Amino acid sequence: METITSDEMAVVDRNCDYYGLSTLQLMEAAGKGLADEILKRFNSDKVCIFAGLGNNGGDAFVAARYLKNFEVDVFLMGKAKDIRSEIAKRNFEILKLSNYKILEITDSTTLDRIELNYSIIIDGMLGTGVRGKLRQPYAKAVEKINSSNAYVVAVDVPTGLNPDNGEYDEAVKADLTVTFHKAKPGLIKAKEVVGELVVKDIGIPEFIEKLAGPGDVVKAYRRFRDAHKGMHGKILIVGNEYTGAPSLAALAAYYSGADIVTLAVPESIRNVVASFSPNLIVKPLKGGKLSLENLDEIIKLAKLHDVFVFGMGAGKHKENVELTNEVLKHVKKAVLDADVLNRGIEVPNNCECIITPHRGEFKRLFGVEKIDANAVRKAAKEINATILLKGVEDIISDGNKVKFNKLGNAGMTVGGTGDVLAGISAAFLCLSNAFWSASAAAFINGLAGNLCFEEFGYNYTAMDVIKKIPTAINRCLQ
Repeated sequence: METITSDEMAVVDRNCDYYGLSTLQLMEAAGKGLADEILKRFNSDKVCIFAGLGNNGGDAFVAARYLKNFEVDVFLMGKAKDIRSEIAKRNFEILKLSNYKILEITDSTTLDRIELNYSIIIDGMLGTGVRGKLRQPYAKAVEKINSSNAYVVAVDVPTGLNPDNGEYDEAVKADLTVTFHKAKPGLIKAKEVVGELVVKDIGIPEFIEKLAGPGDVVKAYRRFRDAHKGMHGKILIVGNEYTGAPSLAALAAYYSGADIVTLAVPESIRNVVASFSPNLIVKPLKGGKLSLENLDEIIKLAKLHDVFVFGMGAGKHKENVELTNEVLKHVKKAVLDADVLNRGIEVPNNCECIITPHRGEFKRLFGVEKIDANAVRKAAKEINATILLKGVEDIISDGNKVKFNKLGNAGMTVGGTGDVLAGISAAFLCLSNAFWSASAAAFINGLAGNLCFEEFGYNYTAMDVIKKIPTAINRCLQ
């Protein structure tokens, strides 16, 4: 059975909404699917719904409307004014207007006074949002449901069950669990509380699940309230003879949320690179051009940073591959771009790596004529890295999963936007994994480019794209 984690499902939900399949539509489909499964098993009976204050409760509110021959009571786990989701609130208000019997459960003592004389209990309390030990009054509600003689139906995930690993301290013991789109991994592992498992299709097209979107950014981007300098990422970018490319990557990384970005370049161009911005930390490397003589110095610097970035502005030198392979043995995360993308690159198992070729570089690296999602997936598995293939439609794969990014416009053919993409990728990679970082970076780069197009038309620069990155990220987070 194909599965999806709770985090991945949250990404899909957010992206569906962005691409026009609203969460209200998905809730309606989920609630109807839940009701359909009950109607397959019962004609009419007394039903009570234990509903939480989020979308899990919202799914149950929708189901109530479809159980027309049933006597349905609703136990709301909190106050109506505290329902967190606007769409759940809308569906709750419909039940309230329609004179459904609703009781607010604000503490455990309220539950003590309730007699569960129902044939069916619907558990729509917490769903995929639960982690760790249940608080009151949820723990008491679980105890009361499990001690009843009713047929128990769980919405998406039994309350108390970790949807990803199947662990629980106390959880609703369901006779039937109706989950949506795909099963969560924990449901397969905890059959003793899941009961019969039914997966309902709620109308999410397969391709939308594979599209990069705001959900990818929410998953990849991190910000901590109690952070100190450096906690949001330290990046080392190594440049060579060209000054602009590594500088653009560094500025893009800053605008994408990294705390510290260090540029290591030959001492001959150190002052030129430093002049691009006072934000840049520039370390001079001995010599007029990068060579293997700088290897020990670069490794020492790389170990002080979270992500190593190399390739943009490196020049087409034979030593690049050898230098890269040696550094990769000493770092945990890396982004490789442009001139370093040649045959001979070896990514060790202990290094999480994103490579960002365009189609010409991809053909040169892998000898592939037909470039499609399968070719990218196969190549990613072969090289042990996540590939972000740049193009009119970006293709991202880690050798297993595949994503597509359709955002961007013809103005992004201007020089430097690939360097910007490498910088965004590195910033996200500091605090996320390679696949989600690459997918989020492709989307943000495209969205920033589209924001430029709205303001300038097709005539803008890579620096204009960089300045739109914070707005693009903020739109996704909102």
